[in-house]
Amino acid sequence: MSDRTIQKRNRTLKPRDIVAIAVIVLLTAAAVLFASLFVWSRSKAQAENARYRTTMENVYRKSYYSLVYNTDALETAVSKLAVARSKSLRQEYLSDMTAYATAAAENLANLTEESADNSDILKFINQTGDFAKYLDDKLNKGGDLTEKDRETIGEIGAVVRAVKTELQKVSGEVEKDGFSFLRTIESGDPKFSETVRSFENEKIDYPSMIYDGPFSDSMTERTAKGLLGKEVNEEEALRRVSDLLDDVKISEISVKDGNKNVFETFDFELETSRGKCYVTLAKKGAFPVSISFAEASAGALSLTAKEAERAAETYAEKIGLSSMKAVWASLYDNVYYVNLAYFENGAIIYPDLVKIKVNGETGEICGMESLNYIFNHTERPVFGSVMPPSEATLSVNEDLSVESVRLAVVPTKGGGETLVYEIYGTKGEEKYFVYVGAESGDELKIMRVLDGERGLLLQ
Repeated sequence: MSDRTIQKRNRTLKPRDIVAIAVIVLLTAAAVLFASLFVWSRSKAQAENARYRTTMENVYRKSYYSLVYNTDALETAVSKLAVARSKSLRQEYLSDMTAYATAAAENLANLTEESADNSDILKFINQTGDFAKYLDDKLNKGGDLTEKDRETIGEIGAVVRAVKTELQKVSGEVEKDGFSFLRTIESGDPKFSETVRSFENEKIDYPSMIYDGPFSDSMTERTAKGLLGKEVNEEEALRRVSDLLDDVKISEISVKDGNKNVFETFDFELETSRGKCYVTLAKKGAFPVSISFAEASAGALSLTAKEAERAAETYAEKIGLSSMKAVWASLYDNVYYVNLAYFENGAIIYPDLVKIKVNGETGEICGMESLNYIFNHTERPVFGSVMPPSEATLSVNEDLSVESVRLAVVPTKGGGETLVYEIYGTKGEEKYFVYVGAESGDELKIMRVLDGERGLLLQ
């Protein structure tokens, strides 16, 4: 036998060698498969975990902002209840308290661990809702609020205001880039726990059981009742624009047809000595719908609110809006936002509002809007007999210190109007407008005045 034959025989694999090789190949393939499955499974788990964390972060964030909103609304309802006297308004605010307390409790529960369910703040909010239900049931059965009830309402108001203050302390951190509710709660960060602990000493003895002015959006109908006179053409409209801006030099002007729904308008865009200006003019009667200067900011404040109101009234008279009286002024970025209402037969007609912006540094008019007036202004019937102001003040809470009383026409929920006495008063540091029916003496509405970041506000 030759050497080549021997080598060939030696290269012939035996059955057991083939089996061993096959096992090695299969094991290698299995290892690769298991490794791939592990990597895929881990990647999937990481993706699912990322999705879960994103979902939970959104839940926490939504709960926080809802808690801020519901706590603010709860404080407003409690504050109004403190000065309400009529049964109907008291029940309205008690119903609001119940709704907002329930919502706030749900929001807070989402932001705390299960072990915190018995925290003082959550217990307080839940008890506030229960207390409101208790008082509402008492009124339904013909009862009335006792002196103790009113004291408790005052205590609740103080605590809810404290809740708002604590939430505001947290808001600075929440608004920072990179803030995570999930990491904060998982790490036991004290930001929220401090808020909870701040109420441990607040004990209440429960029973056992604008930046706008008033009625600033009172467009009751979609009929332009305030537009009178003939329709003007483009040339006549341009002359009217020049009259509206008679102290402003116009260098360029363009015009196009604007609104064609309820009433038709001309829309003007102008380059002026005071920057770009936009004017909308109703074709019927060439009535000014809105004026807006793009550069309306002010530097140093030199005008008082009264001076700004007089400037707004003078301008309204100048453009043909007579018998308009300033009823509300707020200040933001040194620009006064003045609400003017039509004055007739000794009463303020709130539905007929015109809003005018006055530069608090220069006294220049930098904007106006008259949609309320356009939709609501009409000839009204002469008022009938009304009770004397002194009698109307008897309808408000005895704890309210009355400072002024005047007749007013206000819009109603059904789209109508009613004659009321507007009674302005204070309770401690809080300021309120209370509206009482001029014939019935019923307490109809309460608005609270706030000093906000954007000036005076109404709730």
